[in-house]
Amino acid sequence: MPSRGKNILVVDDEHNIRLLLRSALETDGFVVSEAASAEEAIDSIESRKPALVLLDLWMPRSDGMTVLEYLNLKPPKQRPRVIVLTANGRVPVVVKAMRLGAADFLEKPTTPEDLRLSVAAALEDADEENAEENGDAGEARAQIPPTPRADEKLSPGLARIRQAIWNQDIHFTEYALGVLFRKAWGDPAWFNLLGAAFEAEGNRGAARTFYQKALNAPAGCEAAARNLFRLESADVAEAGADVDLGDQEKFLAEIFAEHQASEPLHSIRSHS
Repeated sequence: MPSRGKNILVVDDEHNIRLLLRSALETDGFVVSEAASAEEAIDSIESRKPALVLLDLWMPRSDGMTVLEYLNLKPPKQRPRVIVLTANGRVPVVVKAMRLGAADFLEKPTTPEDLRLSVAAALEDADEENAEENGDAGEARAQIPPTPRADEKLSPGLARIRQAIWNQDIHFTEYALGVLFRKAWGDPAWFNLLGAAFEAEGNRGAARTFYQKALNAPAGCEAAARNLFRLESADVAEAGADVDLGDQEKFLAEIFAEHQASEPLHSIRSHS
């Protein structure tokens, strides 16, 4: 493991969980520090400059989102990679965490093997980005927002997501990503579609994570393999084009129909 020796910060309010994670990481040769709250985590990030943060999203007082929001105020080069720890069923929270820049998520309780794979992937991505950067080119590529264009080869479903994001239709965007994530939690093949949605949003890091999860599913996912290869080789102008949705294109239309049917009720509730 090429990233052995790097500092990893474990953030969780439960001592036993911190101990288990620390033991597994130190066995793999990492230097581990701990924090029991968001405030301690922020202090440790500033003083220790960890390469990676394992972040529990549910803690008393201020939760893990506080840490992610804090990191979003920092320049990209000064942000550590973040893997969020969450419980099954916390779908909206995980979606928000990924949109705030989390590189991956692990369900609690996690296994040493899942932890090892997730940490290795996150640090490998960070090393590759650092190696590719010349000046600020890498940061500029990651920060360019998606611009709707008539000639982009997006599917109708992804074009709808892109347009909603561009128009700041937060309710629709959160709804679509939340539905996809709930389905992916039960069937990993849905991670390919979720990756495509994040790519349409312009979040290449999250897109890469979800394509990889679909590819690593027991049954595999050929569409995810093609999307991952295209994403790694595409320049900014091509990002989001020619996305392979496999057999799941039709499900996007169903999601949009469900959302449209629920909009009158949502409107009534929001004005009551």
